[in-house]
Amino acid sequence: MLSIVRPLALFTAVTTLATATAPTTVRRWNATGHEVIAAIAWNHLTPQARVRAVQLLRNGPPEAHLGDAEPSSGSPSERDKALFVHTAVWADQVKGRTAPNHAYDRPVWHYTDYYWRERDGKVVPVPELTPDPENALERLALLPGVLSGGAPDSARAVALAWIEHLVGDVHQPLHLSARVTPESPKGDRGGNDFKLGGTQSNLHSYWDGILDVLEKPPAGDRTGYVEAWAKKIETSLPITAFTKAELDAGPEVWGKESLTLAEELLYPATLIPGAVPSDAYKTSAGQAGERRIALAGYRLATVLNRLLTR
Repeated sequence: MLSIVRPLALFTAVTTLATATAPTTVRRWNATGHEVIAAIAWNHLTPQARVRAVQLLRNGPPEAHLGDAEPSSGSPSERDKALFVHTAVWADQVKGRTAPNHAYDRPVWHYTDYYWRERDGKVVPVPELTPDPENALERLALLPGVLSGGAPDSARAVALAWIEHLVGDVHQPLHLSARVTPESPKGDRGGNDFKLGGTQSNLHSYWDGILDVLEKPPAGDRTGYVEAWAKKIETSLPITAFTKAELDAGPEVWGKESLTLAEELLYPATLIPGAVPSDAYKTSAGQAGERRIALAGYRLATVLNRLLTR
């Protein structure tokens, strides 16, 4: 799969980096998904965790441009929340050499490819194909130690930004899935190779933007749109709808849930390559997507309340 990891001196406290080059592929929730997850998480952070998160993000490395996510207007509480919410998209904004902070780009961190195929109507793993050594679940096992440990605030700020983003990424089912078929013998790159008709060109982009599929976003300021989605999801799927075991589960569980969802729901026989997904598929995808976003938000808050209140 893809592998670009560029060296960065200020991030050596987070990980030992290797360098390689390859073309990038979009593998992420879109901005709406990530910001809604972060907005839900913010609503469930303790006051102490909120203060510490904002302090760290404002003290990130200047070349990371984390502070660019903070608006110049609004009340202090509005600016605090906006900084936190917009930071959830930072790991996507660093992609590409034209970005001023592109040295922080880590394409393989956004997903963990588990390879599987369908055989005689059953899902079976493909053991000869394995995830990249650096991947989303592997990073989520390492980054919390950076955030809660004795690293400089600059490294902790970057770790926080990545945690915000990756908790969201691993709740998107296709970030854990690489379906093997005769057409995609090395995996379909999380549905990127499954082409669709309509505005979403492939299955991965369809799931990345599922909230925007359900409701078209505004052309201008998206703040109200994100807040409305967060409120809708928290109303229909409140934190009390999930058990303590679900909320306290770790990244390996999140990943297994996403993989199972990809295997069981995302590739029905009614989904035709090159065609627009049916209304029935849109409904089931929307319900599953909203549940994953709700869980991601509540779990992100659970993680950060633990890491930022020590």
